[in-house]
This record gives sequence, C-alpha cells and structure tokens, in this order.
Amino acid sequence: MAFRSLPLDSALLLFDRETGTNMLFDGPELAHLRMRVPRSVMFGITNKCNLACAFCSRDLDAESAWTADEAFAMLAGLADAGVLEVAFGGGEPLAFRGFESLVSRLHDETPLAVHVTTNGLLLTPERLQTLRGKLGELRLSLYDNNAWRRTIALLVDEQMRFGINLLVLPERLAALETLVLELFALGCRDVLLLSYNGPDPALHLSPAQSADLANRVATLHRALRGRGRVSLSVCWGDRMAPVPQYLDRQGCGAGRDFIVLTSDKRLMPCSFHHLSFPVRTAADVLAVWNGHAGELAAPSTVPGCARLADYGLERLA
Repeated sequence: MAFRSLPLDSALLLFDRETGTNMLFDGPELAHLRMRVPRSVMFGITNKCNLACAFCSRDLDAESAWTADEAFAMLAGLADAGVLEVAFGGGEPLAFRGFESLVSRLHDETPLAVHVTTNGLLLTPERLQTLRGKLGELRLSLYDNNAWRRTIALLVDEQMRFGINLLVLPERLAALETLVLELFALGCRDVLLLSYNGPDPALHLSPAQSADLANRVATLHRALRGRGRVSLSVCWGDRMAPVPQYLDRQGCGAGRDFIVLTSDKRLMPCSFHHLSFPVRTAADVLAVWNGHAGELAAPSTVPGCARLADYGLERLA
C-alpha cells in the first residue's frame, strides 16, 4: 500500500487509493494539526444527462463549461495541494467527451483516487475495460428506468469495484430489505441509502417512516455482517440514531471535508446548496475554501438538509 497523509483538525488521516483503505489517528500528540485542504472533491464534469429524473437536484440550465484539459489542470492542482479523492458526477459523467482519457490521465499523472457515479446506461464492456484499474470505485445509481440489473451483471462480469446508490422514497420503504437482499444476491457488496433533499413533500419520509427505516437498516446491518455493508448518506443526520456509526463526529462535512465543483465552474458546499462561488483554478478553490468557511458551513435552504432545524421539513407540513 502507498498511503497519502492528510492532516485534519487534531488528527491525521492516511489513505491508500488502490484499496480505498483509510486509517485515522488522533491523540494529544496530534493536537497541533489543522486541516489545510478538503479531503475530496465532487466534480459535476457535465450537466448533460441521458435521463430526466423528476427528483434530480442539479440546475438544469447550468452550462457544461469544462474541457478535459481544464478539468485535469484543476484536479492536478488540488492533488498537489493535498486533496485525496475526486468523485465525478453531474449530469452523467459518461456523457462527457473524453471521460475515459481524463480518468486515465488523472490515475497515471496524479495521486488522486478517482471515482464515478453513473446511471450505467452508457456503460459497455469496452468502456469498463478501459476504466479497469483506473477507478477507485464506480457507484451505480438505482432508478426504476435504468436497467440496473443488466448493469450489475456487466460490472460483476468485468470484476469492477462498485456500489449502489439507492434513493429511499416512501414508496420504496416497505420492500427495502427485499431489494437490498436482491442486490447482494446479484453480486453487490456495498449499498448506500440516500435521502431525498428537495421541495416535494411527497418524497420525504415522515418521522415515523424515518424511524422505520432506521430499524430496517439496523436489521440489515446485523443480517449482512461480513458479506458487505449497507450505509447511510450524511444527509440523514441524526434521524438514524439506532444505526451503528462508523465515526463519532458532528455535522455532515459539506464545505469542509468535501466540496462540489459544478459543470459551470462554481464551488458549492454540497450538491443541494443555494450558495456558490465562481472558480477557475485550484488556487481559486482553496481561496474560497479558506476564506468563506463560515458561509460554506451554513445550512442549505433546501428541505432535507441535516443542518436545518427539523431538517426544514416543518415548512412542508
């Protein structure tokens, strides 16, 4: 393993991009350390998408302004500053012209771990063979209309490291365990449960449904121990109190641990946030990250944000 180190506030993180291994060290001897850069960047490389999901959070009118060379220069500069990972999203990253070449160049010429979230419809065996060994992880978003069973079979056949992103809506709750167990039967070993953030009250879980979900996840955690993991996105906050926690930490980390770069060259604390700053270079990103820490830590105005009182859901009642 070839670990890179990232100073945190009073702690030190070691990370190996080839295996995804993280080791966190803390103690009084590390109390002097301070975080100098975000750990990871979520990069909306394009706003183009081959699907039109009603619950999508991205700005549909945003420009797709990046070229492959510009994206590489931005990320190489951030890697030099100490950033550990980039996770491509969008939009659909595989709709970005030259995406495989960009991933290969980042893997070969920088120390970044490179990840991608995709709906999977543009994946082919040939594209996966090009990406194999270059990606840290591929995350497949599961929708009703994206032939996810076919894509999982393809990922398993090509021996890709992958996980599933599953948006938990009220209509999915009753059959959650059945769906997760099917995913594991098909060869998946990592399922991340996402919460809906947005203005549609019908897509948010009620307090009772949130408590039900927490119990279902705890049951799955016990049932699947040793076979893989079912985890929760940071946007759930403390609604999932019965679920075992990996880390004893406060807050979601948006704007601090991770940032979002949008398709129109802006920096946001997270994908759901109303706040954004124009950026063109890695130096711009770090200047915003250092100079606007208080603003980046503010809650989003979008209902569902874990930083809002009652997650902002009382306004939807």
